[in-house]
Amino acid sequence: MCVVDSSGTRISYETIGKGRPLILLHGWGVDRTSWTGAGYIDELESDYRLVNIDIRGHGASDKPHEPAAYTAAVLVRDVFAVADAEGLDRFAIWGQSYGGWIAWMTAATHPRRVAAIVTSGAWDPRPAERSETEDFEALKQGGMNALLDRMRIASGERFDGEVPPWIQALALRSDPEALFASYSKMWVDGLDDEALRSFPVPALLIAGELEDERDAAAGIAAMIPRGQRLRLQGLGHVETCNASGLTVATAREFLGRWVAR
Repeated sequence: MCVVDSSGTRISYETIGKGRPLILLHGWGVDRTSWTGAGYIDELESDYRLVNIDIRGHGASDKPHEPAAYTAAVLVRDVFAVADAEGLDRFAIWGQSYGGWIAWMTAATHPRRVAAIVTSGAWDPRPAERSETEDFEALKQGGMNALLDRMRIASGERFDGEVPPWIQALALRSDPEALFASYSKMWVDGLDDEALRSFPVPALLIAGELEDERDAAAGIAAMIPRGQRLRLQGLGHVETCNASGLTVATAREFLGRWVAR
């Protein structure tokens, strides 16, 4: 495990494999080991130099409890603190859900350094206020257990497929106060339609049929200059993020067009 200081906050990460540089950003409420649990590391380490980051507030990174510590600008700064520590002048990013939003923001801020992005479950980077949602209230009142209960109710009989036990275990190890703070800032910053139409970085947008019933990802992919969409039939949000067997081949082909060896 490696640690870098990002303006006073310790960011933990690890590097695995050899090849083209690819930064991995996990989803909200878990940590970098989710990439291993879902099989991505085994699939990618032979082709890529993987830089697998614990986003602040998660895993072994520091966990501030102030919402101001989780703005898009701060999270992007963390990504570049790691990239600079590893000597990466140009790299791709694969982000899942929360990590996908950070990937969008990083590419929009520094397009000369980000060669391409892949997002799973994060096809629309336009801003959306998150602080008043029922999910946030459940988290605030009852912690991660309460939020998982809401997910059980929403998923019904599909819960076992949607949120596997190892993901639940990662979520239950999290710091609730850090999650409150990060959740309140998630997707508050974003890109407008004009920024999307001129988005300078190639993007592969992966979305599950059940999380994106109207196939909005196809519209976003068509809007940006070098966009591509992969739709996973019959899958919801967490399943889409975990679907290494259905996504790695397409992502590898996509990244091969834009990321130099």
